[in-house]
Amino acid sequence: MSPELPAVARSVPGCRRLSECTTAVAARLAAASHVMLGLDYDGTLTPHVDDPNRAILGPDVRANLRALAARPKVTIAVVSGRALEDVRQLVGIEGLIYAGNHGLQIVGPDFHYIEASAAADRGSLSALAQTLAAQLQTYAGSFVENKGLTLSVHYRLVAVHLRDGLRRTVEGAVENVGHCFQLRKGNNVLEIRPQVDWHKGRALQWIQDRSTLQDALAIYIGDDETDEDGFTALPDGITIKVGDPSKTSAQFHVDTPDDVREFLEWLERTALGGRDGRTLALARLGAIVSPHVSLDSTDG
Repeated sequence: MSPELPAVARSVPGCRRLSECTTAVAARLAAASHVMLGLDYDGTLTPHVDDPNRAILGPDVRANLRALAARPKVTIAVVSGRALEDVRQLVGIEGLIYAGNHGLQIVGPDFHYIEASAAADRGSLSALAQTLAAQLQTYAGSFVENKGLTLSVHYRLVAVHLRDGLRRTVEGAVENVGHCFQLRKGNNVLEIRPQVDWHKGRALQWIQDRSTLQDALAIYIGDDETDEDGFTALPDGITIKVGDPSKTSAQFHVDTPDDVREFLEWLERTALGGRDGRTLALARLGAIVSPHVSLDSTDG
């Protein structure tokens, strides 16, 4: 049997556009003694691009993250499917917590974690990467990325009519290895990970425990199926899906990474800033805050 691609996302009628709920979000932020802000990278902080190496963080997003990170009330964790050093270099801000390979490796100001089983499987993973690279040569536009603890098979540039064949090839190669690895589907990518009970949600919980942030208000923003693990792990937090909200466990949604940028600016300048939390900068927030929302009433 081919390795299963689990459909973690589920349809949640209660997932609402963030612009409809700003009063409630602002109130929770004002009441929080500390905020743990978790962020995916690709598709969240930056738009998806054909070449992952060209997913460059915008200067205004970096400036907002720096300003937020400087606040004693805020801890920022960037949780990505990319290799740890890759996402760390792309963001380039000291003092943040970075989790790479869907949380299998985590580094912070005073800790460095690596999931033991994933580390032990590096040799088998490298061999699988070589096998797949050879088998997928006929699928123009595909490439295999070995991230040390996980593999990504990128197929964004593969012709649509060839994608089912590519997926079957990848499934067969993973199956032949035995039970070492699992296959998950992302945004135009197949993710191959060690067969361990560890994902972005577990990573966020580990960060909370390790950083003594159990009482912090957790926010997590992501766009991918792999981010659903983060959403479900934080039922008492604020979870935000970027993109199509039809199947998600997140409470709120926005449309694009530009909306995430606006939200971060709102957090830094208003919601966590020195201004009255009710006087939101509506013109700057664009799609994030609707001018029709009454900030003196409870959201419906």
